Amino acid sequence: MHIIELEKIHKNYDDLQVLKDVNMKIKKGTSTALVGPTGSGKTVLLRLINLLEKPSSGTVYFEGIDANTSSNVRLKIRRQMGMVFQKPLAFKSSVYDNVAFGLKIRGDKRDIKNRIKETLETIGLKGYENRNALKLSGGETQRLALARAMITDPKLLLLDEPTANLDPISTKKMEELILKINNESETTLILTTHNLSQGQKLSDRMVILNDGHILQSGTPDEIFRKPKNKFVADFVGIENVMNGDAVGENDLVSIKTDSIQVFTVTEKRGNVNFSIRPDEITISKLKIKTSARNVIQGKVQEIIDTGSLIKLIINAGELFTVFITRDSLIDLEINIGTPVWMYFKVSAVHVF
Repeated sequence: MHIIELEKIHKNYDDLQVLKDVNMKIKKGTSTALVGPTGSGKTVLLRLINLLEKPSSGTVYFEGIDANTSSNVRLKIRRQMGMVFQKPLAFKSSVYDNVAFGLKIRGDKRDIKNRIKETLETIGLKGYENRNALKLSGGETQRLALARAMITDPKLLLLDEPTANLDPISTKKMEELILKINNESETTLILTTHNLSQGQKLSDRMVILNDGHILQSGTPDEIFRKPKNKFVADFVGIENVMNGDAVGENDLVSIKTDSIQVFTVTEKRGNVNFSIRPDEITISKLKIKTSARNVIQGKVQEIIDTGSLIKLIINAGELFTVFITRDSLIDLEINIGTPVWMYFKVSAVHVF
């Protein structure tokens, strides 16, 4: 069952269009990362899901119920959600009173002391009950906000850039907490981030936004391996993105750029973008027999030591990025200017 459904959502602020025809479904118990550059609309989308704002048009459904039918319905639904803002504020009171706030306004008096104690222990603030909340560090304040949201056992937890203002150590602790919530509870998670690796690490599904539109949604593997358009490919840092004309009568087609020709299997024809993953390209100094349909010669233009692997920039008219091991670099005696042959299968070419 879907806990959240967004149908034809538009959001305008006067003449500024922030969200444009957004449609999205979130399954219960899953974790979803809304990923995009600054100004893409991800925080506004999160606020609409949290019912802090109303869409200019379109419908937000929570467990199949139209969330905007009345103020009472909105309030009832919001009480089943928790939200942690990018810059959370602590109340001028103790850590204990801050965490207890959500329970008190809901009139929930069930074993408050033990629940707060267990929650603070879970988030790494054990023994902080009597601390002044205003004197906590940035990482501690972020975890306090998470505790405040989690204490009410929300069905849906919303996190807006949860580590944007934290140092690396606090970021790691926060990410571990989010993963723990994801793995050990039935709470559905939706978070915003501009950090691709974080979105990949913390979510079952990623939604890529730009300029108020959803450009692609899917598993992290689908997003990184099969981008649907050039923006997504560039945004997620996919290497070897090129453009050419696809021609052919059967599924096997050739794509010609100004400099090279590659073969792949696709139904697309005409002008297309395509990419080849660097880890699916093999190289040799001498031309060899291989089952790979694509065989292209070029010269090594740049050698970059990335630490674990060596990154080669090979000029074949088009610039290719290829990763090899340090041992391969030494064994092949590759230097800048060395001619090399590149090989890759038709299945390595992704067309979009």
